[in-house]
Amino acid sequence: MKKLFPELFRNNSKKGSILLEIAVGISILAIISGFIIRKSMVANKYIREQQTKSNINTVVISIASFVANNQRLPRPSSTNDGIENESENLKFGYIPYKTLGISEKTAKDGNLQPFVYIAEPELTKNHSKIYGTEFHSNIFCKNIHSPKISIQGHPSNSPIAFAIDTKNHKNVIEEKIILRPTAHTFWITRDMMLMKYMKNSPCSAENPQQNANQHLQEFDDDF
Repeated sequence: MKKLFPELFRNNSKKGSILLEIAVGISILAIISGFIIRKSMVANKYIREQQTKSNINTVVISIASFVANNQRLPRPSSTNDGIENESENLKFGYIPYKTLGISEKTAKDGNLQPFVYIAEPELTKNHSKIYGTEFHSNIFCKNIHSPKISIQGHPSNSPIAFAIDTKNHKNVIEEKIILRPTAHTFWITRDMMLMKYMKNSPCSAENPQQNANQHLQEFDDDF
């Protein structure tokens, strides 16, 4: 047959070789594309994580500034309209970004989801009516008989002032919110807020560094 139809066999052989080269080329392109996509996903994840950390830091500084000017913590926004709720008993909601004077985008994580904000109600009461405009650490050092926020597995001698999370990780037992911390959870105690952000003496005189627990974990792979 080859002797009778030499051109036919030569053409088939050439076609087979071309098809093989195309298949190899497609395989190489698929491998390169997969590598580029994976690298891009890792880079985007890192950017989102850094943006989340930066936004949390801005929110915390804004909250500290609000406390310095108003002698109390800002109350959560119940509808995510950026304005703090009027109720002094509201514990759980969103960042009141308009009240704090920051942008709506800053009150969101790297995935553009609004931060969850939990505040100790005793620390959101309007102390300026009692103490005037000058901030004193003893305003925040009143005994809180029954703190409304606790962190699961992380006992603290100082009550939690507020917490920020990228998701809703909480249990509610009676009036207490129990946070189940993840890599995306930030919380700060009353002592740490006074000592680090307010430049005031902490409420716990003995071993303030131990009692002033600040927590900001590194972000894990499930971001």
